[in-house]
Amino acid sequence: MKLLLVDPPELFLRGLGHTRQVQPLGLAYVGAAVADLCEVGFLLPDTRAYVGDDPWTEIIDAVVAERPDLLGLTAVTATFPAAAELARRVRAALPSLPIVLGGVHASTLPAQSLQQAPDIDLLVVGEGEATLRELVQAFPAGFDGRVPREPDTIGGLWLRAADGTPRATPPRSLLRDLDSLAPPLRDGLVWPQDVQPVFYQALVTTRGCPYHCIYCAVPGLDNARTRMHGAERVADEVAGLRERYDVPYVFFHDSVFTLSRKRTLAVAEALAARDLRIPFCIQTRADRLGDDELDALVGVGLHQIFFGVETGTAEGLRRIRKEMPLPTIRDAIARTRHRGVRASGFFMVGWPWEDAAAIAESIDFALSLDLDAISLFSATPLPGTELAAMAAAAGREGAPQSVDFRRPQVNLTAMTPQAYAQAYAEASARVDAYNQERMLATLAAQQPAVARAWHELPTVPDDEAAA
Repeated sequence: MKLLLVDPPELFLRGLGHTRQVQPLGLAYVGAAVADLCEVGFLLPDTRAYVGDDPWTEIIDAVVAERPDLLGLTAVTATFPAAAELARRVRAALPSLPIVLGGVHASTLPAQSLQQAPDIDLLVVGEGEATLRELVQAFPAGFDGRVPREPDTIGGLWLRAADGTPRATPPRSLLRDLDSLAPPLRDGLVWPQDVQPVFYQALVTTRGCPYHCIYCAVPGLDNARTRMHGAERVADEVAGLRERYDVPYVFFHDSVFTLSRKRTLAVAEALAARDLRIPFCIQTRADRLGDDELDALVGVGLHQIFFGVETGTAEGLRRIRKEMPLPTIRDAIARTRHRGVRASGFFMVGWPWEDAAAIAESIDFALSLDLDAISLFSATPLPGTELAAMAAAAGREGAPQSVDFRRPQVNLTAMTPQAYAQAYAEASARVDAYNQERMLATLAAQQPAVARAWHELPTVPDDEAAA
């Protein structure tokens, strides 16, 4: 049996040769869960530098050439339209192929997902390892066409009843021991020639989150309970990445890597004991980073921290349920940079309570933090979030069909759309100017001649640049 797991395309569809060298770890985990039962392949279009105007034909030709018995897709809200379109095109080419969708979007909006993507046969909701394993074990004798013959024996599914109505099978219990999972499967790539060593740098060592930030869907999911890989398991994965793939860098994608002080120190100790000092970055909150954790992580290669700050006003932090004093944020960033570690910050503007002055105040705070880089996004009410419920209650827009956080697609504020667009443009211009200045300062310190040449480039008039 052949299972083909596909990450729906984004960059590939533009045909401009852009790539994203990050392995989709959700697919890698479910692939590992069934690797002893069937052949597993991964089709990851966004790793290929495609240039052209017919991207879908190349993707569908690749699916057909793999001759899968079961097709698995994943999607967040931003990629759900591409997943639905991929399923439609695969259905036209392979009418009898069962198509399964998992991921955050399907888990958050299962009934709507089935209604909006009629060519998808099954949804795997929540954690998918055990559910997909049972689907593979049931195939083909336990299938009636494209769906399980007795679906209710497999928990964690959504499918269509005989009348077409979306319905769920019994819920699946939460996986409590993350270390019982097989490590993410990193073999079986359909297009391996497109993958660079940096592709293998991603790791996730936690699931769930104890916080209830209003812009995040995790608090509303059944698998929100926080669980962590043990320190030795983390060290095993880092060792495997270094030894097998010679990765130059590791990126821990946990939303709050330092959530547990005890676990953080144990991970650092395990890495040090095995001489696994390799440059790495983490994401965390400013109020979950003590000096001892910071020093321990620096000792084993910590290179950069991405802080989820989100807003630069005390009222904003309270309203998004990320309550911490502004000085706590400033102090964590200062302590990080004092140790020679890069510090970057994520910010959002356009919250329902903000006006132009509040947005400017938030950016003032961001620019005052001495961050190495700032990422700015427009607040977007993703499905399953408290922010989406707030927007609906106020009669405001929901998430757009194709989400792009870097531009103001949705206006949640009381400002006119034009006024919010202007406020966002001004905030973005200030952040862009700051980031450029910081980049040039870093460049000047490392390569003074190159930096001088950059500054001496002639200015191109706006009308010529537009032309």
